[in-house]
Amino acid sequence: MAEFDVMLRVGVYGFTAYSASKFGLKGMAEALQQEIHHYNIRVSIIYPPDTFTPGFEKENETKPEITKLISGSSSAMNAVDVARQAINGIKEGKFSICCNFDGWMLCIATAGMSPQPSAVLAFAEIFLSGILRLLGLCFIWTWYQTLIKWTKRQDK
Repeated sequence: MAEFDVMLRVGVYGFTAYSASKFGLKGMAEALQQEIHHYNIRVSIIYPPDTFTPGFEKENETKPEITKLISGSSSAMNAVDVARQAINGIKEGKFSICCNFDGWMLCIATAGMSPQPSAVLAFAEIFLSGILRLLGLCFIWTWYQTLIKWTKRQDK
């Protein structure tokens, strides 16, 4: 099984180049899954949230203030718990591995044309996608309102 660590499923202020590379990995993983499926090999993409690690602490030292405000809307996880979720998802043959409830909602809302080996989760994706799109728009609107307020403070 192949594994790709992809953090972002949405673009976030301060992560322009990072987002582009991660979105590219998702497309590559979808194509690769099709190319190797007949060999009974599965590809997994792991979508960890912010994870308490020394690297995350270092990142926060230089992260723009607005990025901290926006990314603070999701919860961070312990590295051991993220690793456990990743390993379990790979063992189960999941394509998209989301580590917490926020991530699970985001995985469903942004599933697009990703493979879904579970009929139950495919059903959930179909019937929850509209509601989760609305919820996602609420998050995005909140992010933009935060950005507008932050920009006005900076302009004073």
